[in-house]
Amino acid sequence: MRNSRFWVTLTAACAVSGIASPVSAQEIGSTAPAILAKDPEYRQSQIRVGPFTLKAGAEAEGEYNSNVFAEPAAARSDFIARIRPYAEIEHAAGSFTTSLSGKLDARRYADFTSENAEAYNATLTTRFSPREGEALFLTGSIDRAIEDRGDPEARRVQGIGPRIYRIAGGSAGYTRQGSRFLIEAVGDARNVNALDPIDDDRDYSSYSARLTVGYRPGGPFYFTGTGYYNRLNFRLPEAVTNVDRDVSTIGGMVGIRFADGGLISGGVSAGIFRLKADDDLRPHRTGFSMQGLLTYRPRERTALNLNLFSGDVASFRAGGSTRNETRIGLSVDQEIRHNLLGSAEVGWERTKFVGSNVRQDRVRVSGGLEYLVNRRLSVFGRASYGTRSSDDPLDEYNRFQAGLGVRVRL
Repeated sequence: MRNSRFWVTLTAACAVSGIASPVSAQEIGSTAPAILAKDPEYRQSQIRVGPFTLKAGAEAEGEYNSNVFAEPAAARSDFIARIRPYAEIEHAAGSFTTSLSGKLDARRYADFTSENAEAYNATLTTRFSPREGEALFLTGSIDRAIEDRGDPEARRVQGIGPRIYRIAGGSAGYTRQGSRFLIEAVGDARNVNALDPIDDDRDYSSYSARLTVGYRPGGPFYFTGTGYYNRLNFRLPEAVTNVDRDVSTIGGMVGIRFADGGLISGGVSAGIFRLKADDDLRPHRTGFSMQGLLTYRPRERTALNLNLFSGDVASFRAGGSTRNETRIGLSVDQEIRHNLLGSAEVGWERTKFVGSNVRQDRVRVSGGLEYLVNRRLSVFGRASYGTRSSDDPLDEYNRFQAGLGVRVRL
């Protein structure tokens, strides 16, 4: 059942593949979550309050950033204090499970106080599971998201803070995973609203639908086939040309997905898509799409994770109709000692702006350690280095970040 719940969540997320998220998300809770979740001594326990279960905690971190504004030269550094509380409450009644979760990320800069901001997420999910391996779910969420200054199309103007987005949406889906066959159907709708009026041209709504079927020939995995449809409706036409920017994408992928209990979990798919613009002046396009998340556990306390994505996402860059992104990430979670966890990651990303000659390449390496004092308290440290090259010299930058903090798990 745990693996089935993972795939419901992943499928909902993948339903909006090809739709750009305007920000970078940061996970809260552990340096090596694939290891901590399997350790009964240290993994976070739930608190029972009548018919409800509660999970809550917080992180407090001091961070150094060598290049706050992702500048190609004369980089400016700063120290940032961050507080990240989170909580989740769940109620189970027979085949129904309902959960409400929330998290906050408040950051304060020592010198560049215009960068001070708060992000949050609230998510409500209801799940009906009449039998093992089968589930229906409904999810609604609202996010306040902060743009990362190092993102491909981030704001370059300084002194007025990063862009802030409000993202509201929901998903509905059905999944059934049996010994031979699986089927998943997911629909998703999102509204992305840039809160600053000068960014009204970045407001859009997205709609997507996805159907996956799979067959298990008798080994540890399913062969899968997926068809999907994405729709982007922009609030405003292109600013200079007044061209309609709305587009539709239809695509198909084939792949494999691993079943429960083996050395490998997750899946990967690849295929092609066809993008059609509403305005006849904009060219249609066919391209390659890929997505995947695989975890390999050669030993009980080691997890290797591979994350893959390739596809079109929304673009707001002058001269570009959409942008194509390819991302490859490899990470390892490791229990170094029984109460000392470590992680390391390397990632590469290529961004091509369709309709212009601009290309960006980003490489990032990072690592972290977490010392578990007990089930409820730990201290952690992390460091990362990233660099971006581009056909546009103004897009290039190098950045080093490091942080020290404390985690509390109630």
